Amino acid sequence: MSAAELPIEKTVELDRNYPRVSDRYFSEYYFMPAEKNKEGNGDEKFEKSTEDTVKEDESTEDQPINGGRNGEDGTFQNDNHTCVLIHSNKLCLITLSHHHPVLSEKKDIVKVNFDVGKFNRLENQVSGKGKRGAQMIGPRSPVCKVICADGMSYTILAGVNGKLIEVNERLDTNPRLLSESPKEDGYLAIVLPPLRNGNVLLNRLLSKEKYEALMNENLRESAE
Repeated sequence: MSAAELPIEKTVELDRNYPRVSDRYFSEYYFMPAEKNKEGNGDEKFEKSTEDTVKEDESTEDQPINGGRNGEDGTFQNDNHTCVLIHSNKLCLITLSHHHPVLSEKKDIVKVNFDVGKFNRLENQVSGKGKRGAQMIGPRSPVCKVICADGMSYTILAGVNGKLIEVNERLDTNPRLLSESPKEDGYLAIVLPPLRNGNVLLNRLLSKEKYEALMNENLRESAE
């Protein structure tokens, strides 16, 4: 029997390590609040696109955020690093950095709370091609709070600005998806940034290579 006559499942080498969907279609970037970003990517406001008439939610500006630049003892903290996976169509998938303590310390997640005070992300209503009614968010806008079994609660920042297209409602009933598959089934939210601000978006984020170099540098400094 020729290869053309074989069933499709017989033509695929199942023992190969095929790239994940997130590796094939997404470019990986990271957001760090300005006080921790040594690459000069400040946390100043985005220039708003003319199509964005709704004021973006920057409700963390007057709230304490886990992980300032340094702890009281001068140690480096990474409690508010966000991974932003940018699709080829410019949509941004928001999730946790693998260096975030929830993932790096393999914490037991008991709840992902999308009610962040001024806004309940689960109430986000989007309609039509223009995504009318979507909540507007900024880089420091809270997407959710991740509550762990050890009593720690982490506010997760969006890292980008734009229209909140959806949040991952499956996390409301199965929060452990976030730790099991953070870049796929356990993503937090999807954001559509202003298409005219593409370069500004990338200027505010760190590439995977720069982020890893920065994290390694801070690990060396902490060890000294």
